[in-house]
Amino acid sequence: MVVELTGSMDRSDNLFKMDSNSGLISVIYLKARRKARARSRKKSKPEPLVPQTHKKDDAAVKERSHSRRLKTVLIFVVPALILFAACFVWLNWPFASQQPEPQTNVNVPKAAILDGLYNIDPNLTLTERLTNILVDAGYRVDLFRGENVTIGLMENIGGYKVLILRLHSAIHTDRFLYLFSGELYTESRYVNEQLSGAVRKGYTFTEGEPPYFALNAAFLGNNKPDGLSGSTIILTGCNGTGEPYVIERLFERGAKTYISWNGYVDLHHSDEATLSLVRALYSERLGLKEAVEKVTKEVGADPFYNSTLEYRTH
Repeated sequence: MVVELTGSMDRSDNLFKMDSNSGLISVIYLKARRKARARSRKKSKPEPLVPQTHKKDDAAVKERSHSRRLKTVLIFVVPALILFAACFVWLNWPFASQQPEPQTNVNVPKAAILDGLYNIDPNLTLTERLTNILVDAGYRVDLFRGENVTIGLMENIGGYKVLILRLHSAIHTDRFLYLFSGELYTESRYVNEQLSGAVRKGYTFTEGEPPYFALNAAFLGNNKPDGLSGSTIILTGCNGTGEPYVIERLFERGAKTYISWNGYVDLHHSDEATLSLVRALYSERLGLKEAVEKVTKEVGADPFYNSTLEYRTH
């Protein structure tokens, strides 16, 4: 049987609309075609695109996760540590404030050794023994040697209960006693002091030795008011007691005792006598008179010049 289709097909819904005069509809063929097309579409339907997961993306996700955990830890741990530290300081502060402050040794007496002869005739054994005796007696000892024994140092010396001056000394024609420094003489230094006579050019007895700056002994410690207060001055050089005016000026600035030679003295004899004197005064604790008498008896007068130690007190 042949059926003639005279209708038209609407593409939007794939249905056949028949002519109103026909009254005969056949959909068998149409349904078969529709099923075939549906099966074809289902087989050829593309798979949905799914984004691939890369290793870099995994690392980034892990890093972000680690960072979040680290931030979380810091948010809780850091404040806890700060709080713990604050509590520790607060709990221990009262005990710390009750600890005694360290002593500054402000009451320890000081002694100074000015060894202006160190560069030309050193005696390390002497200065070491003098230092040990004074330290054992409770003094803090400052040692100045050679060129460090300057005019400025001698003018500004002060605050020492014991002053040992291992220096050359001489009485000038102006009748003042001068103390030799360790500074070699030059005309361009201490100009004002040279013009006033406070500083002069000094020569020793050693032939060929250059001149040194020498300070008028009346200016020892002159720049420190009361700098010599309560001090004992031991001058190992020549003619130390030969000029009373200088000694009086030192007493006016506070010195209490002055010991030196009444004439020329050999350096090595003076070193021996100085060690014996300091030992008698500060190790054996003898009085001033007893100590000087002991030195005179044991060490004796200078073998060349027959000079002896003398002392003055204020």
